[in-house]
Amino acid sequence: MLGGCGAKQTPAAGDTGKKELPAITVKVSHNQPESSSEHAGAVAFKEKLEALSEGKITVEIFPALQLGSMREQAEAVQMGSHEITIQPISVMTPFVEELQIVDFPFLWPSAEVMWKVLDEEAGDKLLEKAEAKGFKGFGFWGSGFKNFTTKGKEIHMPADFSGVKMRVMPSPLLLAQYKAWGANPVPIEYAELYNALQQKIVDGQENPISTIAMNKFYEVQDNMVISNHGYLAYVFVANKGWFEGLPEEYKEMVTASEEEARKVQRKALEEKEKQFLEEIKQSKINIYELTQEERAAFVEASKPVHTEFADTADKKEILELIYSKIN
Repeated sequence: MLGGCGAKQTPAAGDTGKKELPAITVKVSHNQPESSSEHAGAVAFKEKLEALSEGKITVEIFPALQLGSMREQAEAVQMGSHEITIQPISVMTPFVEELQIVDFPFLWPSAEVMWKVLDEEAGDKLLEKAEAKGFKGFGFWGSGFKNFTTKGKEIHMPADFSGVKMRVMPSPLLLAQYKAWGANPVPIEYAELYNALQQKIVDGQENPISTIAMNKFYEVQDNMVISNHGYLAYVFVANKGWFEGLPEEYKEMVTASEEEARKVQRKALEEKEKQFLEEIKQSKINIYELTQEERAAFVEASKPVHTEFADTADKKEILELIYSKIN
């Protein structure tokens, strides 16, 4: 009768009452080489999570498109084929369209302001949108402000893009962005970009300093303009079902490990950008920076893109929240 009434059972000899957690393996994928800040962040995540779990969790990192194209990696996590991926916003927007806002041209005045906004309410709202699509979003990582590179033509004003074929990631927003500036945008996969530039399939491309240097795009381009026209942010996501099925202790460890890794990645990016810019300067590429007047012309030409893609009540609400924080 006492047992039936819920009386406490005496633990067996040697039983501490502590639940034994299972040993698991977590696959983490991204698209950048091992010399990148993204990989440095992934390594920091691995080290932190394995330490917190006392070896119960093993993290396997797959850099440099080892698990397929960027879209394939995102799809694999959505479907549960592997657990975690770190992908550019433009890759994730076909799954979570609200994330497009982070990619808006000439939105962010500085990385410091952007991180402050994305680490708070606006960023939380964006990450929440991923859950309905099967992703658990943790935080935003960075690859740096994007800059233009071209061959055969300098870009100073939107009108200079007339007739220029610019490679973009397959993102409706980026296609619209370059059309608004008068260019001819051409979607090309990241792995094919160097050859596309070399073979003159496209005249130019946009990427952060680190990506331009790591891929040596300066070998097949004449000009690089420091435009800082958009920030190439990444998002760290897990399969939602997998994460929700973890023991609570593991959920806390994964969350804490991503927060630590995010700091490491952003710091590594800051340091690597300086080194990579020096590498680019040593090449023969012509480097120049948009003047205030030139930048103002691009800002004005970009406003219709903001309006076009803030096309739902949720997007408008988040964009207005961002505007209120940066103005």
